[in-house]
Parts: sequence; C-alpha cells; structure tokens
Amino acid sequence: MDSISTLAHNFLSMKSIAVIGISSSKQTVANGVYKKLKTPTRTVYAVGKNTTSFENEPCYPNLGSLPTLVQGVFVAAKPENTERIVDECIALHIPFVWIHHFGGTTFSSGSSAQPHVVKKCRDNGITVIPGACPMMFCDDADVGHKCIKWFLSITGKLT
Repeated sequence: MDSISTLAHNFLSMKSIAVIGISSSKQTVANGVYKKLKTPTRTVYAVGKNTTSFENEPCYPNLGSLPTLVQGVFVAAKPENTERIVDECIALHIPFVWIHHFGGTTFSSGSSAQPHVVKKCRDNGITVIPGACPMMFCDDADVGHKCIKWFLSITGKLT
C-alpha cells in the first residue's frame, strides 16, 4: 500500500474534486478545504445537502447532481453519513475518496473513517485515505497544519 504522503500527492494532483460537507451557515472543515483546493487549474465542486451556493458557485446536494464526474471526493461529514457517501461513490465509479478525521489516521468511534467504510472502499476498488487533512499536504500549508502533520509523523500515526 502507498504511503499517505504518496496518496495525498496523488489526490492533490487531480484536476476535478468534489468537497462534501459545505455549509453556508457555519465554518466547516469542508469550507476551508474547498477554498484551499480551488485553483485555476483544478475544478472543485461544493457539495452540501442544505446549501445552494458557496463562494459564488453552485453547491450541489449530492455527487449524482454534479455536472460532470469527478476524479476524487473529499468527505468532511458526520460518521453516520459517510457510508452513504461511499455508496454513492461506488455507484458513480469515483476512484478516490479522502475521509477527513480530526485526530489523524487513527480510528476512533467518532471518526468518519470507520473501518467497515474504509474496507468497503477498498473492496470496491476505491483508493481511500482514511484520515488526516489535505491542508496538511498542500505546498502552502499553514503553520497549524504543518505542526499537525509533523506531530502525526513523529508519533507514527501518519503512515
């Protein structure tokens, strides 16, 4: 299996990504990741079930409503919603899913990257990153994300 750094590089090299968990009523991890990933050379779609627009762009209620198929999906959703999102990725043949987890890559009962969901991804040919945050791997990462990445690396939780 590839290292998380290799997987993160592959994900961040994609030209079309959907970010799930967008909210117009509060600041969310998904909102920050969307803003960071949106570049002139990458199409990023906002997905949020209760939001119709974000950053002056349309926000879609689910992956099936996107105008085009994406190469990857970043998920910042409640644990109880993640399996449904993965099922949608399977149905749409989306090959890469990154499931955010505030505590790094270690599973916990509150993590959206539940082991059975990660296994479902892998069993269906989906490359999955079960934890961490794309903002830790961006070339222009902020000091906070650099520190988190460093800490997780030295504690062996970022493998």
